[in-house]
Amino acid sequence: MPRHIKSALDADYSYDYASDTLRRNRPGLKRVQTVLVIVLLAVIFVGAGASYYSYRRLRDQARRIQELEQDAIKSMTTGASGTPSDYLTALKNNLSAAQSSTAQAKAIAHSGLWDIYTHVHGYSTDAKTLRSMTDIMDSITTDVLPQYTTALDGVSGASLYNADGSLNVTPITDAVTRIASMNDGLKQQIDSMDALADPRDQTLYDAYEKVVDSSSSVLVQMQSLSGLYEFLPNLLGANGPRTYIVLGEETGMGLAAGGYIESVGWMTAQNGTFNVNDFYSSDLWAQNAGVADVTGDQNNLFNVISGISYGSAFSSITANPNFPEVAQQANDFWSATDFAGHGTDADGVILFDPWALQQLVAVSGDVTLNGGLKLTADDTAQFLAHDIYDSVDADSFAKYYTEIVDNIVNEAFANMTMDKLLKLSDALVQCAEGRHAYVWSFHSEDQTTLRATKLAGEFSTDAKNPVVGVYNQQKHTSAMDWYLKRVSTVTKMADQTYHVRFELNNTLGSAVDMPSAIVGEANSEAQVGHQLQRVYVYTPAGSAISNFSVQSGAQVQTVPLGSTTVYTFQTDIGMAANDVIEFDVTCSKGAANLLLDQSPGSSDDLGVTYDYGL
Repeated sequence: MPRHIKSALDADYSYDYASDTLRRNRPGLKRVQTVLVIVLLAVIFVGAGASYYSYRRLRDQARRIQELEQDAIKSMTTGASGTPSDYLTALKNNLSAAQSSTAQAKAIAHSGLWDIYTHVHGYSTDAKTLRSMTDIMDSITTDVLPQYTTALDGVSGASLYNADGSLNVTPITDAVTRIASMNDGLKQQIDSMDALADPRDQTLYDAYEKVVDSSSSVLVQMQSLSGLYEFLPNLLGANGPRTYIVLGEETGMGLAAGGYIESVGWMTAQNGTFNVNDFYSSDLWAQNAGVADVTGDQNNLFNVISGISYGSAFSSITANPNFPEVAQQANDFWSATDFAGHGTDADGVILFDPWALQQLVAVSGDVTLNGGLKLTADDTAQFLAHDIYDSVDADSFAKYYTEIVDNIVNEAFANMTMDKLLKLSDALVQCAEGRHAYVWSFHSEDQTTLRATKLAGEFSTDAKNPVVGVYNQQKHTSAMDWYLKRVSTVTKMADQTYHVRFELNNTLGSAVDMPSAIVGEANSEAQVGHQLQRVYVYTPAGSAISNFSVQSGAQVQTVPLGSTTVYTFQTDIGMAANDVIEFDVTCSKGAANLLLDQSPGSSDDLGVTYDYGL
């Protein structure tokens, strides 16, 4: 090819051999196409990078929203383990922190990034769900919770009696009405949050699910905030006289619901005045009065398998951990005894163990007995659950214990004022948490409140709120339950599956020089200082137990009890030794997190740890 032609071609010309002419090409067409492709790829790449970056920010912000909302929930429930008045104080102190957390979460969910994602296909519903969740949580802390504090503040400063001496329950009933209305509103908000569409993105779903699950604890706490308020007018006899059977437990030898009934009395309430009658040791009451109310399953479990005279002796009615049934037994015995009910029925039953009696002393002040012994808010429980067994001989024990219960209950319910009533209400609710006190009414209008405060001591039959019961009965004739310490964990393994580990520890290291009334005597089943415990594991409603094991290798029986199944065995635990139970629980779909119920111990330390993976 001629040099000038080659040069022309090199300069973006083309040579047409047919016409022997040069034609200039369109300048850089191929180059333009190449550049356009490169630019388009760059735009796609930058867009993808920007999209990934914004999505990563969205996920990070969703996690931050979760942290803030759970911080708010923690602030709203701090102090929940105390009395209603203690919790109310904590709520006032922490409310501003909760409001700050929910406001920050709401601000994040309403930022520009979330505005964009509410219009992005595939993420629109997810973003809207979390945004709505933050709106509801913020409304709870700013609009709803402050109303609770003002509703209850008005009660404490009121007088229990009007100027004419009549009972003044109006402040209590007004507070109850307002709180019931607020509870309904709070429940509607939490239900509406739970009804939001589940996010499809896993990170956003986790944030939403964990906040919604945690929020239920706020509702539970608010529902219990009014404590016994709704029941108090009836307790006081505002709507007619009420008669309550009062039971005093001694817990050296524990039973499933606490301990043996040592002393029994009754009191009447009318127009705010309590008249406490004499207490009598349980062996003075009618015998076999409760047999007619013992079912076949109960007879098999408590009498045949466990060797308890359930239904026959007043003292052993607490072998049954379901207190409404215990209360019915108590009424059977009271009604059948001529010097008490004489064929009539009581309105309800109240039970106190040593730790609960100590809380009554805290309400009324120190109690001095006839012999000069002073019981205080610091030492009453230890004396009644341990020291008394080394202080009084067996023949005098029942009479002495009954005298103590009589004195404490009389002081607690005498000269009632609004302040004393509220303190008494708080003490009862606090005791209910560890099953140290029970209150049951045979009037249906009272039972909802008693169940809500746990004072009912009722084994749950609600499959949506599953509770596994682990109860124990001391079989060694001794006062060894003071040395029994229980430690348990409930771990969530999957969506509705939990692993339960329950440990029974004998904390007594040596029985040298200790009285046999406390450490027992050696027999064919247990040695001195040993814990001989029969254990009952109640299957939660709507749930199933599997992989049940006992460290000691004790033989486990599975027996029916009404609508539930009970796993039971007997274990001999030596000094400074333990036994461990482990099993899995599978709850019904959609059920709340599993809870554990147990027999009361010698203090308010439940020893239960929940690990739900939150």
